[in-house]
Amino acid sequence: MTGTMAPMILLLLAAVVGVAVAGDVPCRPIKDIYPSGKELCEKMWDGAFVYETDLSRAYTMWFFERDNPNDKVSHKLGKTPPNKCHLQYLHKTVPGPEPDNFTECHPWKNRACCRQETVPYPLKINQNYGPEWRWDRCGALSSACERFFVQEACFYECEPNAGLYRKISDKDFDESNPEHNKWQIRGMPIRADYCDAWWTACRNDLFCAYGQGCYYEEAGRDYLSDFINSIKSILGWFSQ
Repeated sequence: MTGTMAPMILLLLAAVVGVAVAGDVPCRPIKDIYPSGKELCEKMWDGAFVYETDLSRAYTMWFFERDNPNDKVSHKLGKTPPNKCHLQYLHKTVPGPEPDNFTECHPWKNRACCRQETVPYPLKINQNYGPEWRWDRCGALSSACERFFVQEACFYECEPNAGLYRKISDKDFDESNPEHNKWQIRGMPIRADYCDAWWTACRNDLFCAYGQGCYYEEAGRDYLSDFINSIKSILGWFSQ
């Protein structure tokens, strides 16, 4: 690196780091980010879920019945439970049974859009989408709170009916549009009592507090934070 080029790069990188550090937001208790279960369900996931008080028209993120009760909800809402897994990321193409060791997300064992190797235990589930998507970025959650994040992850990965609410349908999907994806959902009604129980379990746990608490915004900022840490390493190397 030439003598004139290195200082110039240092100045530019330092400016980027300075702006990012100035924008850092501390972790906050969930009750300070989301005043109620309604805000938690609707804002944390950027509109993926809707807080629904009519329980006959609302999906549940966890169940113990042999038959999936969410199929009845879809029928109630005029939808047909799908025979395809419309969400596409770590998902299967079609729902099907999983082996006997499928225990973490066991409600979906007989008909799942997820695979055992994707959801074997909470730590793996928490790591599936990279460090910027971890739910414990502000420190370990209480066991009661973490359980709800595990259940939501199982629901998203395994529930066939979730694909009915994919934000961008196959018909509208444009691969050249950077804002389009096949994994995000929008407007899926979730039982109000489930959202309220989630908030009660997590209200005192710490969570990232960027903006309105949207998980996608938080993940994006954490990705930027990782980039900034890399830049800091480069700065240190140049200043030696």
